[in-house]
Amino acid sequence: MAMGRRDYLQISLVATLVALALMVVIVVMAFSASPPVGQELFETIGDPAGYAAKMAAGDAVLRRILFVDGLFMLAYTVAVGFTLLAFADNNRAAALAGGIGIVVVMLLDGLENAVMAQSLDIVAVTGAVTLERVALQASVSAMKWQGAAATLLAVSFVLPSTTAVEKLLVWGVRLGLPIAVPLFVIGAFGLREIAGLLLLGAMASGFALLAIVLRGRMNRS
Repeated sequence: MAMGRRDYLQISLVATLVALALMVVIVVMAFSASPPVGQELFETIGDPAGYAAKMAAGDAVLRRILFVDGLFMLAYTVAVGFTLLAFADNNRAAALAGGIGIVVVMLLDGLENAVMAQSLDIVAVTGAVTLERVALQASVSAMKWQGAAATLLAVSFVLPSTTAVEKLLVWGVRLGLPIAVPLFVIGAFGLREIAGLLLLGAMASGFALLAIVLRGRMNRS
């Protein structure tokens, strides 16, 4: 039996809520560590000695975070993918671009996690990591974030924008990551640390608003 628009909305809603819950789990794990540790600490260039020391200290927590992040990747891909299917008639070209984009972002995210997991193994064996390895991690992370910003910009032209909440979601998607990502990746204006928090806030609020929009559309369908 073929799935209809309501099925797409329902699948996307469930995946969105799962993604939001997994984000909360990751944040709790990161900030419950002493000292706090998270993937973002290793997504930019830093002193290799300090990089390795932080990895060694947070090894167990980072591995758990990477595991949960692997589930998060699947959740956000399904959430965005089925949202695009549900609203594809609004802008088919943007829906196609967004669909391809979210798959590319998931693949880059998976590569990023693989590189980080291997770096953890290297540090565990040798106690050190090279600057070239640090640069590789930062490069993959930068491509992932820039890809995510471009993808969500395309998605914003597919989302409905009738109600106030829908308009808020659309403009939040258009402005959130596209502004926060370059600040984080490039470190312009000395705002890299603040940009990291903006990334987290934009993602969490985006999923929350998307869930509200999807639920509202389901009630109307």
